[in-house]
Amino acid sequence: MQVPADKSRIVRFGVFEVDLQEAELRKRGIRIKLQEQPFQILTMLLERPGQTVAREELQRKFWPANSMVDVDHSLNASIKKLREALGDDSENPRFIETLHRRGYRFIAPLDAPPASAFELSEPVAPAPLGESRHLAPWQKWTAVAVCIAAIGLVAIGIWYARSGRAARIDSIAVLPFTNSSGDANSDYLSDGITESLIGNLAHVPELKVKSHSSVFRYKGKDVDVQKVGNELGVSALVSGRVMPRGNNIDVSAELTDVRDNTEIWGQHYSCKSTDIVSLPQQIASDIAEKLRPKLSTSEKQQVTKQDTQNPEAYELYLKGRYYWNKRTAADWDTAISYFNQAIARDPGYALAYSGLADAFVVMTTSGGGDPRESFVKSNAAAHKALELDPTLPHPHAVLGYNEVAYGWDFAGGEAEFKKALELDPNDATAHQWYAGYLSLTGGREQEALAEANRAYQLDPLSPITGYQVAAAHIGARQYDEAIVLCKKVANENPTFAGAHACLAFAYWAKRVYPQVIEEWKAYGLVSGDRDQSAFASALEQGFRSAGWKGALTKGIEIRKAQRKTGYYSAYLIAGLYADLGDKDQAVRWLNTSYQERDRWLVGLKTNFLLDPIRSDPRFAELVRKVGLPQ
Repeated sequence: MQVPADKSRIVRFGVFEVDLQEAELRKRGIRIKLQEQPFQILTMLLERPGQTVAREELQRKFWPANSMVDVDHSLNASIKKLREALGDDSENPRFIETLHRRGYRFIAPLDAPPASAFELSEPVAPAPLGESRHLAPWQKWTAVAVCIAAIGLVAIGIWYARSGRAARIDSIAVLPFTNSSGDANSDYLSDGITESLIGNLAHVPELKVKSHSSVFRYKGKDVDVQKVGNELGVSALVSGRVMPRGNNIDVSAELTDVRDNTEIWGQHYSCKSTDIVSLPQQIASDIAEKLRPKLSTSEKQQVTKQDTQNPEAYELYLKGRYYWNKRTAADWDTAISYFNQAIARDPGYALAYSGLADAFVVMTTSGGGDPRESFVKSNAAAHKALELDPTLPHPHAVLGYNEVAYGWDFAGGEAEFKKALELDPNDATAHQWYAGYLSLTGGREQEALAEANRAYQLDPLSPITGYQVAAAHIGARQYDEAIVLCKKVANENPTFAGAHACLAFAYWAKRVYPQVIEEWKAYGLVSGDRDQSAFASALEQGFRSAGWKGALTKGIEIRKAQRKTGYYSAYLIAGLYADLGDKDQAVRWLNTSYQERDRWLVGLKTNFLLDPIRSDPRFAELVRKVGLPQ
């Protein structure tokens, strides 16, 4: 008689059942959340009920040697999670007994002995009366071999079920690791480990990894894993905690399948502060092994790539990134200082140069100093990063931006953007910058919209990607669509000032002047930029006294005054004069912007404010000198 199918894969004890084929623990038929290692330990204990399984045996089986994992802690944590799943008590155990300093033993009676769970053939008929029930030696060895083979098949089944789940994960987000020390001065460490993990996991084949800007909105929040997973559109989340302890650092990390809220991997790591430089690579390697167990040697090397061996340089780099992400002029100065210190400790540290390039390029877009100086420094740092490590994708995106905005080498800049996206197709910022180039230079509106939408798909919760989609619609002169999108970005991101600048320009194009003024006031208020608030006040004052021409006249006055105390774009002043109808002054200020190599000149062909002077031969000559694509 054939053994029933359920007996070939189910082991029952009390109100629990273990499904070895599906790798599930159930209580009264309801699945209980249990991560992989505790489940495997349970399986191992069930294979030998009533027998002691030594701690050393469990450690050898589940934790490889020569790793940073705190094996004792991890084993204790796995047993604790197993007991919690079973509702067991270490002091008065019903299922798992601890044998002090020796190991563990499964003590509950099984409804069906484990052998029956591993049966592969018909049971042996009882021997006739009078016949010996003793097995011949060859029969004993055959039985042992069958049992060993069956146990092996069960182990393979467990591995297959768990690895099969991991193999289906094609997208992931690393939530900001929690700084468990309570000391805000250690935030750079937890944030830095998070960012390093994002960078390392980005090299796992066929795995989309959400960017920093998408995940850091959840920093410091008690989140619902499934809700966050749905918001980010990913299959799995990595979360963790960092606890500095004097000269040591403890890190815990978990990988959760958000589709059913199942924790499929977890680990505790402990290392000296001097070893922190290699810890993110260890964690990334363990996660990659879980998600893609058949990585090639070169793929593993990319995932575990370590850019510096110097722990001081690494810590300074983490501090640089921490301040860079604060996105203020003062914090960028601090970030640049830390990146330079990291380079001083390790002159071969490519990522520190890449960070320096990023810091200088954002300063060109946000009024942090003279953009001409920032472009030169950004370019030099990006080139140095690629000289040290040609495999880095992002410096190519920085060079693409710089070559277009400052170098006016449009073919060269586009080639850099394409190289960045070839190396990392999931770099939302590279798609966003490329979309900006296509939108501003004109003639490729559909490509611009496609790139902007791709950036948004990769990073849907980042306000800047939503802003870029709206900006692409403005470039295509689809102003109503832009207004809808800008309002959405503003509503979802109340602290993002750029959405109000976007709305102001869209209303300006539609000549809805009161709304232009209101949105510019909001822009100044949300950004905290006094210059923008002063401009909005000037527009409002002029509009009340003399309509829109009065507003433009007052606006020009305040912008020219601001140029005397700091940098302000001559190109943008030219746009005000063009809208006012003063062609000579508009051309004069455009020529000034040409001498200053103003980055906004790439928008000569698409800026609606310049429409009144497009037929002027002086304007056509300027377009020719800038070398805009035809």
